[in-house]
Amino acid sequence: MENALYRTKTYLAGPMQYKNGEGWRNKIQPWLESRNIIVFNPYHKPFIKDTDEHDTIREKLGILMEEGNYDAVAERMKVVRSYDLNLVDRSDFIVCYIDPTIPTIGTIEELVTAVRMKRPTFIFVEGGKKLCPFWILGMFPHKYIYDNLEDVMDMIESIDDGKKEIDSDRWR
Repeated sequence: MENALYRTKTYLAGPMQYKNGEGWRNKIQPWLESRNIIVFNPYHKPFIKDTDEHDTIREKLGILMEEGNYDAVAERMKVVRSYDLNLVDRSDFIVCYIDPTIPTIGTIEELVTAVRMKRPTFIFVEGGKKLCPFWILGMFPHKYIYDNLEDVMDMIESIDDGKKEIDSDRWR
């Protein structure tokens, strides 16, 4: 018997510009893939014509900003934005990490896109749910906001194994 989330697709949203976001993604991605869930990780985009978002690229963008070369940064980021929002569009659900101390404009746009598309979204907050930004509580039912990545993984596992019934009309 296939699991409930077999061959579904998820996007991993979270900070990248002001905080390296690979650690939590490197933890959850192989786990999701072992459950036959397809993972869209912005550090490893699945496109044939791709745009890299690793630390060295962000460092180069920072130098361009310091030099006042805003046109080059804007052109690059238009492509990144387009690709990342496309991945949100292709996803069946979203896993998102929020650090309330880090500005994450891209992550917020990805969350807004997920809300508009009614994508199920599992959010975990650095420091626990009690530190969740108020605005996000207005965007998502708080039952989809978790204290840590392990709690998100436990919930996804429960849904995937059929132990937790899908209780949202957001699932397609």
